[in-house]
Amino acid sequence: SVFTDAEGVMANIERVDAHLAARVPEGRRMPRLLRTRAGRSFWTDADGGLWRGYTYVPGSETKDVVARPWDAYQAARAFGTFQYLVSDLPGGPLAETLPGFHDTPRRLAALEAAAKADAAGRLAGSRAELAWALEHRVWAGLLEAAAARGDVSAHVAHNDTKINNVLFDSRTNEALCVIDFDTVMPGLMLYDFGDFTRTSVSPAPEDETDLEKVVVRLDVFEALVQGWREGSGGTVSEGERALLPDCGRVISYELGLRFLADHLAGDRYFKVHRPGHNLERARCQFRLAEELGRRRGELARYC
Repeated sequence: SVFTDAEGVMANIERVDAHLAARVPEGRRMPRLLRTRAGRSFWTDADGGLWRGYTYVPGSETKDVVARPWDAYQAARAFGTFQYLVSDLPGGPLAETLPGFHDTPRRLAALEAAAKADAAGRLAGSRAELAWALEHRVWAGLLEAAAARGDVSAHVAHNDTKINNVLFDSRTNEALCVIDFDTVMPGLMLYDFGDFTRTSVSPAPEDETDLEKVVVRLDVFEALVQGWREGSGGTVSEGERALLPDCGRVISYELGLRFLADHLAGDRYFKVHRPGHNLERARCQFRLAEELGRRRGELARYC
């Protein structure tokens, strides 16, 4: 229901996997797709389900939270390295398997449509959050406008840059590689940097109900910037650098829009575990976006 073109997803992954295999010959630094007897990268069962396998990376583990600046530095360095390695991917753009995934103006329009429809009858209890989202609508077009002006250019983007998509060495705690390429497609580097900022700078989970706990850890952001710069090998442009303090706020705002729209629509997309869960998530993301905006000047010092 999410990836309607599963074969397109696998075609993207195959291209990236082959390119990385040539650039990073050490298998422990990048899991490899396994091939079927017929030479394909996936197998289709009798019900039409697609299955794939990867080589196992021994002595590795994942983390679910950024507990300290070192974690942010290592993961950001891995994501920056990934950006560097795929910066010369041959063969033209990848397929856009999730069209408009980080099109924030489109996400805002979807929220306005969901509010108008009020399919689940929840608008009355969500007016404060909706008003806040509309009041800050100028944030929605920040990255798209920069791309339209030519200040930033499209790259191969990972589009799911959270710390549990990085494998760490179990002994040294060093980041080994980035994993999970389901969402790899054309996009802005700022999407990836912004999403990792969103998922790392606050110690609070994305559905935290005590909004006082949603804070910005400047030491984590500093480590994140340092790691990304080192990993990316100088591929971050001046236009991108100027927007590094802003993209975390934009992506937090964008996800808040998505959570609120799904709440109004009746929880059709995100899995919920309690009544009002998506509304709680929206409040948390809006609070994080607000905090990132409030501390923008301090963040800029590290960029």
